[in-house]
This record gives sequence, C-alpha cells and structure tokens, in this order.
Amino acid sequence: MRQSEPDGSLPLATQRTSTMQKTSTEPHRENKTGGPLNGVRVVEFGHWMAGPLAGGLLCDWGADVIKVEPPGGEPMRTIFARMGARDGTPNAAFTLANRGKRSVVIDIKAPQGRQAFETLLQGSDVLLTNLKPDALERLGLSPDAVRNRHGHLVYCTVSAYGWGGPDQDRPGYDIAAFFGRTGIAHEITTEGTAPPALLQGIGDAFTALSAATGILATLLERQKTGHGRFVEASLLRTGMWALGSELGQQALGGHPRPPRPREQSRTPMYNSYCTADKRWFFLVGVEARRHLPNVLQAIGREDLIGDVRFQSPRSIAAHSSELIRLLDKAFGGQTLSYWKDRFDEHQVWWAPVQTPEEVLTDPQAAAIGAWVEVDGEKSVDNPLRFDLARRSRAPGAPATGAHTAEVLAEFGLPEETIQQLLAQAVSKEGEA
Repeated sequence: MRQSEPDGSLPLATQRTSTMQKTSTEPHRENKTGGPLNGVRVVEFGHWMAGPLAGGLLCDWGADVIKVEPPGGEPMRTIFARMGARDGTPNAAFTLANRGKRSVVIDIKAPQGRQAFETLLQGSDVLLTNLKPDALERLGLSPDAVRNRHGHLVYCTVSAYGWGGPDQDRPGYDIAAFFGRTGIAHEITTEGTAPPALLQGIGDAFTALSAATGILATLLERQKTGHGRFVEASLLRTGMWALGSELGQQALGGHPRPPRPREQSRTPMYNSYCTADKRWFFLVGVEARRHLPNVLQAIGREDLIGDVRFQSPRSIAAHSSELIRLLDKAFGGQTLSYWKDRFDEHQVWWAPVQTPEEVLTDPQAAAIGAWVEVDGEKSVDNPLRFDLARRSRAPGAPATGAHTAEVLAEFGLPEETIQQLLAQAVSKEGEA
C-alpha cells in the first residue's frame, strides 16, 4: 500500500520509507486474483487457524501473503494424520485459510534464517502472527522490538487471551477462550443440560475477521502518517464483543439467563419446530403479534387469530407453552416440503435447519457467489464481495516451502545465501 506524502498526496512510486527504517525498493508482486489490497505485502508467521484465516482473507482481497513456515511445515497441514486419519485425507480447513499464499520455509532460530526473516519484514507492509506472546518475546518479536526495527510495519498479533494479565501466555483454542471463557457456551446451553459439542474454528473465524479489520484500519492510517502500529486481536475480546449485548445487560444490573427448553420458550414465534419427516426449522417472527396471524393461517387455525391469549406480546409470552404445543402438533403432521410451500404462500418468516449437504446445493448461496473452485473442488469463498463481483476459481494452498527461492530472490538475497537456507531447511526437517 502506498503511503501519503506530508501534504496528503500519494507518491508515484511504490517505494516505502519511514522515519525509522527504509524499506525495500523492490516493487510489490501483484496478486493475480486482483482485489482492493493489490500491492500490499503481508508476512504471515502463524499456524493452526485464527492467524492463517486472517491472512487468508487479506490474500483473497488481493494482498501478496508470504507464509513463513518452519522446516517440515506448520502443524495444520498434517492435523488429520495427527488425529489418526489416513494419508491424503482432504483438508478443507487448511485450504480455506491458505489458498493463494506463497510458502517460504526458513528456520528463524538460526542466524542466517533470522536475517532472511528480518529482510522480509523490512520489505513488507504487514506482519501477522498468532504465536503466543511469550514465544514472540523469546524470538525478539515483542511489539516494542519490532517497532524499533521496522517502524513502517503494521504488526498484528492474534492470541487466545491477549497481551497483559495473568493469562497472557495460557494456551487456548477457540472452545476455551472464545466459547468457554467469554460466557458464550453458557448462554447457548439449554438450562439444566451439558454444554453442546461446539464446532472448532468458529471463534477462529470471528477473530480472523477482527484481525483483518484492524490491519485494514491501520494501513489506512499509515497512508497519512507513514508509520505502522501494533494491532491486537484475541479470541477472548472477540467473543466478549460477540456477546456484548448479554454481557452489557449483566453489567447494567440485569440477569441474562441461558435459553429454556424449547417447549418452555417465552418466544414461541422465535423458536425451533420439527416436521413429520423429522426436519427442524426456525420460526423467526421477532414481532410476535405481527407474525402470529400468518402462522395461524398457514396451519389452518384462523379461528385463533382473535383469541385473547394471543392478542399481545405479553399475553403470548404468558401462554407460550400452550401455543408451542399447538404449533408442535400442527407442524408434526406434515413434511418440511409441505410447510415450505405453505409458509411462502402465507408470508411466514422462517428458515430450515439445513445439513451441510444441503448448503452445497443451496441456490441462494450459489447466486451470491458463496463458493469458489480451488484445485477442482468447492471451497467456501470469503464473506465479502466488491462491486458484486464473483470469482469462479482461486489458487490452491501452497506446498510447504514451494516459493522459498522465488520470494527470497525477490527480496534481493544472493543465490548462494538462498541455497544455504534451502539446505538448512532440508537438514532441519530431516532431524525432526
């Protein structure tokens, strides 16, 4: 991203300078997929999901994302083998987080590898990492240390619990830091039951969006100032923000409670129901009094439209169990296909609980470009579109170290040094 001159205008060249560090004059590699971040160069030093997902978003939006991996590659590449799956098991999560990036393998603990890493930072716009704070400090990559060496960098870290406090260095995947610690798991657990089996990766995805947003805001600021900034995203704070209305209500003296069993819900028009063919769906009539007549017409109970029990939101809540029993009986008498037609005929607000298989063929998802082809297979595209454009294909995830020589040459390292680094990486992988 080009920086602004003191008068606010943009320079004609892509060469970047700062008061602390002159960066590489090598022009930025254009991301062949296009996008608003073309010309932005990102060094990603991360693993697993939250950090790489943030880098994946930036890459999808046009940035040149250089994925720096240790010899042997980052652990997410082999997650299924570590869990006992057979070799060759497709890894959709890794593809989602890493498609289109360039992979460089260097051992940054070795002096020559560390020097190469610093050269990458010197010639890039963003450093993105999700290593724990204590690991970054041991590597000399604390916020102050990086700022002193590379004042132009936007430096973003993604962690479980954030920088500072007693749990700064506590390990925590999203089920711990995003779901458990924030109260989300408690608030989505039906009263009196165990917490549900939560899908891994959802908290990572939310936090990746937070990190990408912070990076973009700081890049925009850097156009004016010429200086980078430290940006922090954490699973804990992202989860708390996602639950902000509930936590805020608690802070105001309220007492938010976990959901009741669906049969006892106080909001029968915003509840789940099951059909004769054992398919679940949600009614989404937030304004109960407004939406109830349409539902009653759809189930053939127009006689209840004037019933005093269902004349106001308060009376509906007071008689919610009766209404739920009535709706359960009606909906359980026909299939989902039948109710789909009835609901659309009577303008009922609803949504099916779809299986992943059904999402694959959902015509609305297809219409808004939610899928992209990667290496001949479907992959979920990133959640944003620009100018309603859609892309049919995206580059695949890189093989471990596939671009090491290419990238290091772009940054001006001598061929002899590059060959030495490649040999070191192979030797280190063999030791492991």
